[in-house]
Amino acid sequence: MQRALLLLLSLLTFLYAGSLYEQLIREQIRGIPKDKAIVVGKGNKELITVINPDCPHCRAEWKELRKHLDKLKVYVFIFPFKTWGEENLKKSYYIACSKDKLKALDEVMLGRIDGKVPNVGKCDLIEEHLKVVEKLGVNGVPYNIIPEKNKIIEGFSKDLIKELGIEK
Repeated sequence: MQRALLLLLSLLTFLYAGSLYEQLIREQIRGIPKDKAIVVGKGNKELITVINPDCPHCRAEWKELRKHLDKLKVYVFIFPFKTWGEENLKKSYYIACSKDKLKALDEVMLGRIDGKVPNVGKCDLIEEHLKVVEKLGVNGVPYNIIPEKNKIIEGFSKDLIKELGIEK
């Protein structure tokens, strides 16, 4: 009897903690300024993602996401790493300040301009992205949020498309 009571108490604690976690994520999602994101795609499924232009996992993920932009609306926040050098920062500025952001994302994330980044000036939008990254507590990329599910996926996930409810 005592064991069953402990098991029930543990289960209730787990469920309560789970709902608290979901509530925290929901609040975190509400606080994201989507108007500061680079928005690509015309679909009805939403994804908020934080990427770095030179991150191999971010690039692999972008190749997959790119195929589904008819079903997805992706809110992209760029997170340049200062320790990765000047080119990493220039790629970030290039994406953020390009008129055709989808084209710029493709050029950078598919490696088409590696070693030959156009010379662009500082882009204030990156500073806004860094504020979002800090507020979210992002330490690594890719960092994905699926608002519909109140779910955060830290790091590369080969199941991201499935998690989004998009059939391959």
